[in-house]
Amino acid sequence: MMLSSVLLVVLQLCSLQLIVVSRPTCRLQGDLVKSAHDLLKDLGGAFPARCLPYNANILFPRSALSFTVANHMQCGQVLSVVNESLWEAGKIFEDPEGPFPATWDEQKVARFQGLQDRIVEGASCLSGSSDVLTPYFSNVTEILKQQESAACGWKALRRDLVRFLKFTLQTHHTCFIWRSANRL
Repeated sequence: MMLSSVLLVVLQLCSLQLIVVSRPTCRLQGDLVKSAHDLLKDLGGAFPARCLPYNANILFPRSALSFTVANHMQCGQVLSVVNESLWEAGKIFEDPEGPFPATWDEQKVARFQGLQDRIVEGASCLSGSSDVLTPYFSNVTEILKQQESAACGWKALRRDLVRFLKFTLQTHHTCFIWRSANRL
């Protein structure tokens, strides 16, 4: 009888350890990510038809959206890709290859950069990069270097980040820490 009680306690402790291990210890603040999404969304309207020829060179990788179930094992991966996308975008926004589109509100761009910095700083505990986004951001940077396509590159980057952040916030909302009940 005593052996079975000890065995039961050990099994319970092991299952508790599995639950703790499967939960990410580092999470992003959903409210900040949503605010960054909203600022980017407010910067512009639909993707212009004149930019479609550049679209083939700068498509956001579908593999970054491949996380379909928001379970705790995937939250770490989801948050890492969100962090990586904001970190890479932040590098481009900090040292732009070309001017921001004339229609973009500079104060909103500055507020986005501030939020992006806060999110990335808060995510320093997330592990490494997935390298899923490296080719995408390299292509965006190359488009931005070309005078005639720079505006389209910025609009594509904005469009793709808005789509990705919206998808992630909706599909994986439980992976984020929420300070308010207001969600996407």
